[in-house]
Amino acid sequence: MALSLSDDLRFRLRCLNRGLFNPTTIRHRSFDGHIASAKNCGSHWIKYMLSLLLAELYDLPAPEHIKSDAIIGHPKHPPIYPNIPRIVLTHSIAHHAMRLPFVHRALGLPRYIVLVRDIRHILVSVYEKWDKTHRVDFPTYLRGDLRNRRYATDIWQLMRFFNAWGAVVAACPDRTMVLRYEDLTADARDSLAKVCTFLGIEPVAPDLIERAVTSASKQEMANRLDPGEDHADRVVNLGERDPNDWFGAADRDFLAEVCRRNLKYNFGYDLG
Repeated sequence: MALSLSDDLRFRLRCLNRGLFNPTTIRHRSFDGHIASAKNCGSHWIKYMLSLLLAELYDLPAPEHIKSDAIIGHPKHPPIYPNIPRIVLTHSIAHHAMRLPFVHRALGLPRYIVLVRDIRHILVSVYEKWDKTHRVDFPTYLRGDLRNRRYATDIWQLMRFFNAWGAVVAACPDRTMVLRYEDLTADARDSLAKVCTFLGIEPVAPDLIERAVTSASKQEMANRLDPGEDHADRVVNLGERDPNDWFGAADRDFLAEVCRRNLKYNFGYDLG
């Protein structure tokens, strides 16, 4: 499938439409911190670690499972524990108005952590999780659906997330923090400590950081899945296959070209 100018135009019009007329991130703002995560970037992992840390710090029951919203919830839900820092996590796209620093000040918007990952690895992770639902081969899935109807997440949706939040980070660096999945994997302790500092959760002793990270290992998280979720067994991927093995030469060329033409903010990833 070759890219066309109409593909680029349709993508940009969709970005403009969602960026202007989806007010979710502006409407839901009465909290202290917002983790905005692209899909399959370790959002359950950072949420669970931070929930464990807050539970111990504020003497609360530990979360029952890794997707529990009791401590870190969704913006639409009222807090269960009102006397702790209210932090939420979503996959929402930033509104265009959030690119203006005075909007953050005028509306009292929270601090934002933007969680990202190499787009190639996200696509493989999503495909591995949902391949039986998609019922297409990987090259077909890679090329996505500009109508935004076929897949839970595809290349076009990921570029929209990266572009929207990249613009906010560029415009408001003092109100945002970029957290890359690769950095989280390389040093979870340091990453969690930086998250706490950025969100104003202080002081946090190193041993508390250590307990939260240790209790949120992949195997521990696999033992703490939500029993009521029909695809809970696919939340924690224990596989070790190199994501780059999924891409043939034509797939790599397509990804490089579509990103060159449409991805404005790559968060430091070389996608060429």
